[in-house]
Amino acid sequence: MSFKTYDFLFDDLFNPFSFDKSFYKFNRDEKDMYPYTIQDDKKNNIITITHNVLGLNKEDIKLSRKVEKGVSYIVISGSTVDDVTGKTYTINSRFNVDEDVLDLSKATSTAKNGLLYIKIPYKKVEKKEEQSFIKID
Repeated sequence: MSFKTYDFLFDDLFNPFSFDKSFYKFNRDEKDMYPYTIQDDKKNNIITITHNVLGLNKEDIKLSRKVEKGVSYIVISGSTVDDVTGKTYTINSRFNVDEDVLDLSKATSTAKNGLLYIKIPYKKVEKKEEQSFIKID
């Protein structure tokens, strides 16, 4: 038996409650190591990034567009101190965006239930005629 196991047994014996790890279930696609999902809605011509921002309020989050070495990024940053625990929660994340395809000027975002939703529409592509004729004089 390791010392760490002994500590848990001690806690279970002398604590007025304990956490039942075998019962715990939490379902969220956006986890710590992979904190985002991307949905491509071709029908509505929009991409939605869903990002885990658990512990942060929408007022704590800043979205910005930055360009580095010719590459455009959406940058998500933020920080807050929890009133109850005193712990600091932060986020620093970014996604590169092809602005020839996506229209960042029309991007929108909302935050609720610990998730940030960023919706970016596709740029409208003008249809060009596949065949054209040149008048012969």
